[in-house]
Amino acid sequence: WVQSYRDLPLLINQWANVVRWEMRTRMFLRTAEFLWQEGHTAHATEAEAVDETMKMLGVYAEFAEKWAALPVIQGEKTEGERFPGAVRTYCIEAMMQDHKALQAGTSHFLGQNFAKASGIQFQDDKGAVAHAWTTSWGMSTRMVGAMIMTHADDDGMVCPPRIAPQQIVIIPVIQKPEVREQVLAWCTELKRDLEAQSYAGSPVRVHLDARDIQGSKKVWEWIKKGAPIRLEIGPKDIEKGSVFMGRRDKKPKDKQSVARGEFVAGVGAMLQDIQDALYNRAAAFRTEHTREIDSKDEFYAWFTAPATKNVNDPTPIHGGFAMTHFNGDPKLEAQIK
Repeated sequence: WVQSYRDLPLLINQWANVVRWEMRTRMFLRTAEFLWQEGHTAHATEAEAVDETMKMLGVYAEFAEKWAALPVIQGEKTEGERFPGAVRTYCIEAMMQDHKALQAGTSHFLGQNFAKASGIQFQDDKGAVAHAWTTSWGMSTRMVGAMIMTHADDDGMVCPPRIAPQQIVIIPVIQKPEVREQVLAWCTELKRDLEAQSYAGSPVRVHLDARDIQGSKKVWEWIKKGAPIRLEIGPKDIEKGSVFMGRRDKKPKDKQSVARGEFVAGVGAMLQDIQDALYNRAAAFRTEHTREIDSKDEFYAWFTAPATKNVNDPTPIHGGFAMTHFNGDPKLEAQIK
């Protein structure tokens, strides 16, 4: 594929499934088979390859923060954590609710190591034969697990509006058969009006749950699925020209009646408010459990002290993130682990 510098850069992106025979699997985080998006590139110069590596690290960080509402730290992995064969490995790390870090995406500068091993050579602009400079980067379904573990609560998943399959769910409340057609017709018109609004550059995604089952069951299904906004619509709401609204970033019982026109006009701003609230809550949580540490004793205490979620749950959990001193020595890293 690569014969001349004119063939470069070679930029390959793919979505693929991978099978690894993991001894101990963890849902989303380390499964026997997983889906990922990965990229492989080859460049004529070291500077181009480094730029590509850092660009993709930024792409992953932007997706995590702006779409998944997931605050991340960008940085270089230690020598002991570096991808085998890479010159440098970079990643984004997020704090989960157990205070532990989760690697959510990686970008590797491979130098010429893989090009030499695979014989990727080309004729440069001066006529000399050279080895390509390569990169590799990837993000997997682990990101789904990261999103769940960052935002979920005891009632189920909480899905950030930007990536929620259904941003608004309309739940008709029909207690008498004779009002069914009236309620459904009103809800269908509301759905159409909401879909005419936009959020984050796309039409608002709305689902009308017209299943003939108990309304409270439907409500709890959508709470567990993490739909950002739930609208419960019954004859009384229609009579008042309003919607009974619940936001997933708030408690299930924290619902309010909002005038129909006001809700439709402000739905885009409300979805962004939910998106921002989820990000800010996660960022505040990370700040609360991050500490600057300057002594060895304090460092070890931070990870071994019996911190608990609440007085009713005596299970010790991880201290959090430590901003501390490290000289890069793999032996010291192994000792710390």
